[in-house]
Amino acid sequence: MSDNSVLIVDPVSSGRLYPQVLAQYGIDAVLLDTEHALVSDFRRLPTPGAVDFAADLGNSYELLLKMCVERSVKYVVAGSEPGVELAERLRADIPDCPTGETDLPMRRWDKQYMFEALAAAGVPTLTTRAVPAGHDELPAEAVTELRAGRKLVVKPARGAASVGVRLVATPAELSGAVAAITDSAGLFGGASAALIQEMYPAPRVEYAVDTFSTPAGHELVCVSVYDKWISESGDFVYDRGRWLGHDDPIVGELAVYARQVLDALGVRVGPAHMEIMSGPLGPRLIDFGARAHGIGHPQHTRELTGSSQIHRECEYIAEIFGVRGPARARGTGYSLARHGALVLLSVDRQARYLGGAETELAELPGVREVRIAAVPGRTYPPTASMMDSVALGLVFVVADSGDELDFRCAEVRKRAGDFFAPE
Repeated sequence: MSDNSVLIVDPVSSGRLYPQVLAQYGIDAVLLDTEHALVSDFRRLPTPGAVDFAADLGNSYELLLKMCVERSVKYVVAGSEPGVELAERLRADIPDCPTGETDLPMRRWDKQYMFEALAAAGVPTLTTRAVPAGHDELPAEAVTELRAGRKLVVKPARGAASVGVRLVATPAELSGAVAAITDSAGLFGGASAALIQEMYPAPRVEYAVDTFSTPAGHELVCVSVYDKWISESGDFVYDRGRWLGHDDPIVGELAVYARQVLDALGVRVGPAHMEIMSGPLGPRLIDFGARAHGIGHPQHTRELTGSSQIHRECEYIAEIFGVRGPARARGTGYSLARHGALVLLSVDRQARYLGGAETELAELPGVREVRIAAVPGRTYPPTASMMDSVALGLVFVVADSGDELDFRCAEVRKRAGDFFAPE
C-alpha cells in the first residue's frame, strides 16, 4: 500500500480505467470532475466518488492544490482531453510531481501553439494558418489556394474527437467553417481560434500512434490505422480503427516521427495519443492529445498486446512510488496476439435507433465487446464526428488474419445498419 495518491482529472472515456489498475498496486486514486468534461458532453452525470471542482471547491485552484497536499497527491493523470490543461498546470505546481517541460505548456493542448512549436523545432508539418477567436477575417493565402482548386481542412485550436473539423473547397465554405468555430463557444466551453490547414495530398492514410514517456525516453505502445470517409457536408467520419503489427513497414517510420513530435512539444512523462497522416509527403501530425487514447481503446490494446498506455503508466507510478508491481520486460516495441479492430457505428442520414442491436451483434463471429450507446426510439443526425459515433456505439472485433478481420467488420457494420431506420 502506498502512502501517496494519484489525482485523475476528468476520469471519463478511457480515464475511467485507471482506478482499478492503480488498485492492483495498492495506490489510491483521487477523482476530479470539471465543467470542461460536462459542457463537452464527455460526461453527463457526476463520476461516482469524484470531487466536483465547481461544486466542492468553487473552481478555486488554490483550494485544489490544498486538497492535493492533504491527500498526498504525488502524480497527476489527465483522464481525458477536457482535463489536460488543468492536469498540466497541477503537475508543474505540485512539489516532486513528474511533469513535462514547463515553458509554453499550451503547446500540448492548443493546436495553434502545437503546430507553431513543431515548425520552430524543424519537425515537418502541414502549413497551418490561424484565425483568432472572435474574428472572421480569412487569410488571403487560404482564399487563393481554394480558388486555385485546392481543398483545405478547418479545425478548432481546442477540441477533440474530430468535432468541428471540416473539409472545405470554396471561400464560402471556408468562411462558414471558420465562423462556426470563432463565433461560438468551443467544445470545452471557452473561445477557440480556428486553424486552416493544407489538405494532405492523396494517396494518404491516417494512423493513431500511442506512446508512453519517462525521463528515460519515449516508448511505442501501439499503432492503429484509421479507415474513414467524408460525408456530404464535408465532415470526417471514422469507420474503424485497426491495430497494426509492430513489424508493419510503416510502424518504424511513424515511431521516429512521433518521437520528434514528443520532443518538440516538451513531453517528458505520461501517455500521448497522436493522429498522423502519411503518404507522399511522409508523416505529418494532424492531432495530438497529452493523454491516453480515448474511447476505451487501451483495454483492447491490453487484450491484443498484453499492455496499454494506462497499464504502462500505472506500472510507472508504482515504480516511482516505491511499490513493487508485476515485472514486465520492456522492449522496443510490441506484438499482436491477434488481428483486431474497433468498429465505430455511424449513419449517413438522420435515423431512428430501433433497439436490440447489442444482443445480435454480440453473437457475430469475432465480436469481443459491443458498447451500444444509442437509445431505442431516439432519432440521431447524420454522423459528423467521432463523438457522434461514440453516441451510437462501438464494436471490438478480432480475427486470425487480416482478410478475416475485414470480412467480420463488414458484417458488423451491415448488421448494425439494420437497427437504424432512416427518417
